[in-house]
Amino acid sequence: MVQTNVNNGVAPKKRTDGTSLYERYEETAARTSQIGLLLLLALIFFLPIGGTLLTAIRSVPDITQNGAWAWPETFHFENLQQAFWQMLPYLKASVIITLPSVFGTLLVATMAGYSLSRMRFRGRIWMFLVIVSLSFVPVHTQLIPVFRLMSNIGLHDTFLAQIIVHVMRHIPFAVLIMTNFFNSVPGELREAARIDGANEWKIFQRIYVPVARPAISALVVLEFTWIWNDLLWGLVLTQGADKRPVTVGILSFQGEYEIAYNMVASGAVIAAIPTLAVFLIFQKHFIRGMTMGSVKG
Repeated sequence: MVQTNVNNGVAPKKRTDGTSLYERYEETAARTSQIGLLLLLALIFFLPIGGTLLTAIRSVPDITQNGAWAWPETFHFENLQQAFWQMLPYLKASVIITLPSVFGTLLVATMAGYSLSRMRFRGRIWMFLVIVSLSFVPVHTQLIPVFRLMSNIGLHDTFLAQIIVHVMRHIPFAVLIMTNFFNSVPGELREAARIDGANEWKIFQRIYVPVARPAISALVVLEFTWIWNDLLWGLVLTQGADKRPVTVGILSFQGEYEIAYNMVASGAVIAAIPTLAVFLIFQKHFIRGMTMGSVKG
């Protein structure tokens, strides 16, 4: 007698995906481990930020008696308001310094990147290597020469001196990013525009600049963050408080014999808001811009 396995007239299904139960368990365990590691790294990263936020809304006696990581006894949100008004001149100075510096860096780097990528002339490769190699010069070796230069030409303690230094310092990296990005753009776009009668400037302005929007957005975020957070050149090239950036303004909360930790933390929170806002505005193109120009393809 032959027995048949009948279950509502449907034969049992066989696995067709080619994966065993052990492989599926291994994949789930690996993904869980990755998520756990990312959460741990996020916690480690945000822990100092949380401590800064708590310190910003505490009083000095509370910090002194209970330590830096204790929960506030009372919340003093007026610390942020007081720090904002005290740092307002420094915030204005940082805006005056940062915006022209970012614009000047992107303007020069975009045109130079297009020229080094698409225009063929003698010494192009060597020029690219020299420009990029300038980014490896230690900044500390430039302090005294730049200070003397700006003093001799009468630009010390001016906004223009800081703008010039920031543009010169950040052009090599920006040229590297823009050149690699333009290398990844198909050359057929330029050839088609040349056939239609467009000159070099129109090709650059109407075709390559719009295509390079992701790379430009990524550079805006990076350059704005670096220049806004710069402290060294703000100390070297300025004397008066009206020309000093916001990072130097945070130091104004440190007295000769004591430090107002709550005001320093409040100043740091206020100074971080513009860079966070810039990242949120350009985050759509930030990752794409950083990855598209990394390889030629």
